[in-house]
Amino acid sequence: MIVDEGRYRSVLCLDGELPVEFLKQTHLPLIAADGAANRLVENGLEPIAIVGDCDSVRTKLLQQYPHVRDASQETTDFEKAFSYLKKENLLPTIVVGMSGGCLDRILSNVFIFSKTDALFLSDTQIGFALTGKRTFDWEADTKVSLFGCPHAIVTSHGLKWELNRTELAFGGFQSCSNRVQTSPLTLEVEGKVLVFTYRCAVRDAGSL
Repeated sequence: MIVDEGRYRSVLCLDGELPVEFLKQTHLPLIAADGAANRLVENGLEPIAIVGDCDSVRTKLLQQYPHVRDASQETTDFEKAFSYLKKENLLPTIVVGMSGGCLDRILSNVFIFSKTDALFLSDTQIGFALTGKRTFDWEADTKVSLFGCPHAIVTSHGLKWELNRTELAFGGFQSCSNRVQTSPLTLEVEGKVLVFTYRCAVRDAGSL
């Protein structure tokens, strides 16, 4: 699945698993949330700025790259970096490094991400928040999951396990590991859902 980079103004790198090949190929500016700068530099990549409380980034990198230090513990490095992007007119952004590491941090990242219009990207998946009605030209058998954020009423046209004004809710029913049955796929959402889909074919028990 190809990402239209022309719709975005930056890449926000969190301190998780990074899609290194994508980062090496993109022409978008890279912003590191605190310790993500360590991972970027280790892979031969350079952030235009490091943002966060700077308790994880190596000291020598703070000497080499522009940085914005915010010691407040009331917001996460993700939130601080997102505020920086807004101030610098670097939104919308592609968020990478959101997964990997401790589960509590991953959940925190997902909650913050759900409030944005950003695109999540990893080596295997993309994700985004969705409201309203939208059509996707995804190939048949594409694996896709929908999560109420925190709740939504969803109708689908084109899924293997169709949704007919189905309520999806955090802590309740979710449509996980569904499949595109016919393309194009149309989703109608009252409320908000998080959509996660795979960038390449996934063969498992749910395959068509």
